[in-house]
Amino acid sequence: MKLPVLHNFNVIKGETITLNVGYTNMVDSESLFACVRKYPTDEEYKAKFDISVSQDGLENDELCKIILSLDTDTLSRGKHYWDLFLWSGNKPIKCLIKGEITIYEGVSNRGK
Repeated sequence: MKLPVLHNFNVIKGETITLNVGYTNMVDSESLFACVRKYPTDEEYKAKFDISVSQDGLENDELCKIILSLDTDTLSRGKHYWDLFLWSGNKPIKCLIKGEITIYEGVSNRGK
């Protein structure tokens, strides 16, 4: 598989994004970082993903599952960019996944 893998999301503001990624190397959650920026060149990120690593339900040659979760409630409507990097200490080593998150306004999610 060629890295980084492209993965885009289209969600209604306030929905939670969850992504389970099978990975063929063993990693721990402290060596992973995934965040969202409005523009790729922004210095500050708008939100960061919660990340955990599991060894449950592995398939084929997977050594672990990376579980990403993000509450989109704090993100503004429109297009955002995200990626998942493998880090070693204070240095990013490899981009595993990248993509866009498009946030739409809901109609019925603002109250009854």
